[in-house]
Amino acid sequence: MHAHWKIDKASLAKWRQLVEDNRHKALPRRRYLWNVKRQCPALTEQWIWTALIGCQVTTQQKSGQGTSVDNFLKSSSPALNVERCRRTRDLYALLVKELERAKLRRSTTIAENLVEIMSHLEAGEWQKLLCQLETISKRTDWRAERAVVDYLLKKHEVPGTSKSRKRYPGLGPKQARNFVQWLGLSRHEVPIDSRVLKKMKEFGTTFLPSGAALGDEAVYVFVQDGLQQIAESLAIYPCILDACIFASFDITSDGDAGEPETQS
Repeated sequence: MHAHWKIDKASLAKWRQLVEDNRHKALPRRRYLWNVKRQCPALTEQWIWTALIGCQVTTQQKSGQGTSVDNFLKSSSPALNVERCRRTRDLYALLVKELERAKLRRSTTIAENLVEIMSHLEAGEWQKLLCQLETISKRTDWRAERAVVDYLLKKHEVPGTSKSRKRYPGLGPKQARNFVQWLGLSRHEVPIDSRVLKKMKEFGTTFLPSGAALGDEAVYVFVQDGLQQIAESLAIYPCILDACIFASFDITSDGDAGEPETQS
């Protein structure tokens, strides 16, 4: 049994008007340059670490311009320096200290997640992650991007136990896509939150899950499939449609667009 989206002409006209009204605003223009034209930083371990931290600190706290999150990400904190984090004897202590100094919430949880991620990366995961990201670094489509997201969300078995854990704790369905978009690599897989659902409902979507339900990957993919179909009908990339939706709420930067749902 499969669920399918059916987009009528009246709804599509509303989406087309939304894009026309917002595509020249700051966020859609930046998204076009960053994710479509690929005018973004080179894919390095430093840039990846910055994006990983960014996804952690934008979960469950405001991250727009002038916020504590924004100030932290623009700072010269050693927590943002991948080599400093590698060399430190106690990464957890360093991260907690820097996050608390920046007045960020969830400092211990974020530190725990990042310590585990760094442990996996240094144990050989850097090469696997880079190989995954390289598959969408030049040419991409939704299947290739979905494969990268699946890799980020996949769990691994904990040696000596019957348990499994994520290699990238803190990256749920939304933040996994936020990570790839942050790097400038994605055009089809997009972060979705309550504002996207609100706009879909406003334009006539008859069935939508709650924002909390987006923590389930199957539910997330169902909603995203609808957005991708709308974007295809409008002959634009989903990342541009996504940016136009946020711009319609007078969002001017990706930081403001990063309103997180609950962590998965």
